Amino acid sequence: MISNLSELHAEDNIAVLTIDNGPKNLLTEPEFIDQRELLGWLDANPQVGALVIVGKGRHFSHGADVSLFGSEDTSALTEKLEKARELLRTIEKLPLVTAAAINGGCFGGGLEIALSCQFRIASPSAFLGLPEIMHGVVPGMGGIERLYRLLGKEKALQMILCGEMISAKDALAAGLVTKLSENKNSFDETMAFVRELLSGKTLTQVRAITKTMARAEEGAEDPSKGMFEKTLAEAGRQ
Repeated sequence: MISNLSELHAEDNIAVLTIDNGPKNLLTEPEFIDQRELLGWLDANPQVGALVIVGKGRHFSHGADVSLFGSEDTSALTEKLEKARELLRTIEKLPLVTAAAINGGCFGGGLEIALSCQFRIASPSAFLGLPEIMHGVVPGMGGIERLYRLLGKEKALQMILCGEMISAKDALAAGLVTKLSENKNSFDETMAFVRELLSGKTLTQVRAITKTMARAEEGAEDPSKGMFEKTLAEAGRQ
């Protein structure tokens, strides 16, 4: 499936979402895949237990095309950003294992996309950052709050206020990425990492765990209610 600035296909039980827009995979549209099309595609592919997001070519995404800043009226930009924020909230809550395979530059909106995933696997040569402060704005797709939740207030404040673009090694040390790949391209290792997580588990188990964690993040009173019973019933039918 081709949608907006991306392409989506399945490799067995893993969905691969590729950001594809020029050498830097710029987000000329904040909503890089149509949310309804993504959810419809997932409904049509019920075997999928994971989603891997990757950038085509050398880079994950350098984020927004800064040359477009100020070229749109505020109301239109607000509407586009809200669609993007809703998309990333949807990805964050998917009942799947989600991982970003990060190569090259992962900046601004690109990092905000990666932060919506549960895991981030980076190549040793990757660089990550939220440099919006350098352009007179701030991250607009939920990157501030996600980085804060992941790194804590002190590290997140420093990184965002200084517009720091840090190496993959420093990102690993800070807890921004899950692991570094051994190869220049992180995609194959990300796929292997995800396959290992899925191996030997049923989709019911994967969805029960990921749904429970999403509900817990939303503050649900009893996020795991009924999940044990669903997996027990499935185990009894095997």
